[in-house]
Amino acid sequence: MKNFSMKKIWSTLKITTMLVVICLGMINCSKGQSTADKAGEKVSELNYGIAVSPEGKFNPLVANTQYDVVVNSLVYDSLLKLNSKIELEPSMAEKYEISNDGKKIVFTLKPNIKFHDGMPVTSKDIKFTLESLASPEYEGDLASYVQSIKGFKEFHENKASEIAGIACPDEKTIEINFDEPYSPMLINIGTLGILPSHIWEKIEISKWRENNEYISNPVGSGPYKLDIFKLGEFVKLISNDEYYKGVPKLKTFIFKVVNEETVSVELLKGSIQIADISNIRSDNVKTLKDGGIEIIKYPNSKIQYMGFNLRNEVLKDINLRTAIAYGIDREAIVKGLLEGNGVVINAPMIPSLWSYPKEGLIEYKFDEVKAKKFLKVAGYEDTNGNGVVDKNGKDLELTLTVPTEDTIREKTGMVIQDNLAKIGIKVNIEAMEFKAVMTKVVGNHEFEMYLMGNTLDVDPDPTPYWYSTQASDKRGVFGWNIAGYRSKEADNLMDLNRKAVEITERTKILNDFGKLLNKELPWVPLYASDIVKAYNKNLKNYTPNTFADFYNVENWELEK
Repeated sequence: MKNFSMKKIWSTLKITTMLVVICLGMINCSKGQSTADKAGEKVSELNYGIAVSPEGKFNPLVANTQYDVVVNSLVYDSLLKLNSKIELEPSMAEKYEISNDGKKIVFTLKPNIKFHDGMPVTSKDIKFTLESLASPEYEGDLASYVQSIKGFKEFHENKASEIAGIACPDEKTIEINFDEPYSPMLINIGTLGILPSHIWEKIEISKWRENNEYISNPVGSGPYKLDIFKLGEFVKLISNDEYYKGVPKLKTFIFKVVNEETVSVELLKGSIQIADISNIRSDNVKTLKDGGIEIIKYPNSKIQYMGFNLRNEVLKDINLRTAIAYGIDREAIVKGLLEGNGVVINAPMIPSLWSYPKEGLIEYKFDEVKAKKFLKVAGYEDTNGNGVVDKNGKDLELTLTVPTEDTIREKTGMVIQDNLAKIGIKVNIEAMEFKAVMTKVVGNHEFEMYLMGNTLDVDPDPTPYWYSTQASDKRGVFGWNIAGYRSKEADNLMDLNRKAVEITERTKILNDFGKLLNKELPWVPLYASDIVKAYNKNLKNYTPNTFADFYNVENWELEK
């Protein structure tokens, strides 16, 4: 067995990832909203502004939204973490070893790590977390993380009581054996939040999503513990004073729901100290800079798109989807709504990563003439002169489901509605709260088109969102292949990507995958906007980047 250093294992990804690291200074912080520690002249509370409230799914295996994910990242810990240089480093794991054939990895836990309730973190908890993902009752989007582990199929089909490829030689050692090399294993398994088995084994996995005492009062091993959650208002976390990396310097960490229209005011008056301001206008950004607020900008791991329901007979027509793609002025969205703060994308992938095809993509530049040509091929023409194309006497009318609480996304929906009206497609906007959209679109599959964002990993594995088995047609069963896209060719490429070890081989595979989806259009990829964060200059040790916003959060400090 070969012992790999973190730096060596991660070097191939590090050199291909765009990164901005900002060194932070200090300015005054509002006294009214934070409490100062007299001895060290430090502020003990930080308020982090977020645009949308978490749902309260405080379990990293079933969290539906990025807002639940960020809370979970502070409450739960993992074996490894990405640092500010996009390198993997030890977290709960003291070390790990990978076999020469890439089919076995052994993690050794650091000593004396405890969950928030005082119970020790052991290899049993790692095993339980991984086996939970393999359970036939699990309905989240992370099952692909473990499907290459030896014995997954038998366990998933209830033919075995445990996964044969996972062993716990002792309380500090977890051994994972794979049927074949699994290229994203360090990211997908190493950075997975670990559950306390003594708590979650008490309830059936199929009931984890319900608002029970466990998911509302999470027990993790991370630097912060959940104190209070008020839906639509805030999440209050308090420091885990038994944290194995040391007591967090900020005693209280609050995620405060802030309206996009008032976020600038709250930053300037000091009621929040950090916020994502990617959606605010450039003149407001200037006001913040003039007011002494620091601004940082870096590439996003989140892409925005419009998805089709491929279960719908009308939308199964590739010519219609192609017409729609040519009929949307995505460049105008980036230049107008985003004020140039992003790029148009033509594949559902992070454009700054090595996996994104640099050539060979159909660009679908806005072209009303070409859009109408594809509509005609699909059998649609305006036969009665009412401005809407029709087929077999029926006007082409579609509904676009749009989550509210994101002003740019809502305005994008209106731009799409206007664009498509010009080529003869009537689009009705259905605006709903994000939670309702998740139920309607992801859970019940009752939609035609929808707008959403997708946050992707640094080590690309499209399986959770595109593999055929990730699609669900059953009402009430969440399926993260939301469009219902089923393709043997795509499945094969995803399988090859998971098995390949060399970065050059994976690049070609994923480029081919991107080109396939670019051609078949289960989505119309829209854009990837840059992340723009505003923060108080008194904040120290804050080094966010595309993939690690809360790295070393236990060391964040606020000067008085």
